[in-house]
Amino acid sequence: MNRYKADAVSRNEIRRFIHTLKKKVGLENKLYFPILPFVENILPILIPDFQFEVAPSIEMGNKHGETYPSKNLIRIREDVYLRAAVGEGRDRLTIAHEVGHLFMHEDDSIALCRLAPTEKLKPYEDPEWQADAFGGELLASSYLIKGMNPLAISINCGVSISAARVQLRSLR
Repeated sequence: MNRYKADAVSRNEIRRFIHTLKKKVGLENKLYFPILPFVENILPILIPDFQFEVAPSIEMGNKHGETYPSKNLIRIREDVYLRAAVGEGRDRLTIAHEVGHLFMHEDDSIALCRLAPTEKLKPYEDPEWQADAFGGELLASSYLIKGMNPLAISINCGVSISAARVQLRSLR
């Protein structure tokens, strides 16, 4: 089976990067991360040739989003964008996940590889796990949610209950 394998990145490295990024843009103490204003207004300042496209559902098909790091391009399906705009946690996380790919996955950091039949890709080498961890940490930062319950995290951070539970489990 062919799989993509990324340079190894630990959850703690992702957390440090997110904290630095949020501090750089003055959002390190905000529970609710404004993902769309960040993508539409701040990313073009941080990455001058950054492009963000909202694409029709018919064009994107079953893909909710896609990122081309070498082009500094994120594309989001229109219905996902519209739900994120009204605060839908799952769709906000989809966009944060794509931002993770943009920051973490240059062309030379990802390899297409064939794993041995008994070999499993380590989570910290899986680009999708990395982008999920990035998105979760961006929207519900571990240093801000300690001591909170899933419902409080969901409400205050604008994520689904499921995403809140994943973030809490990552604290153990």
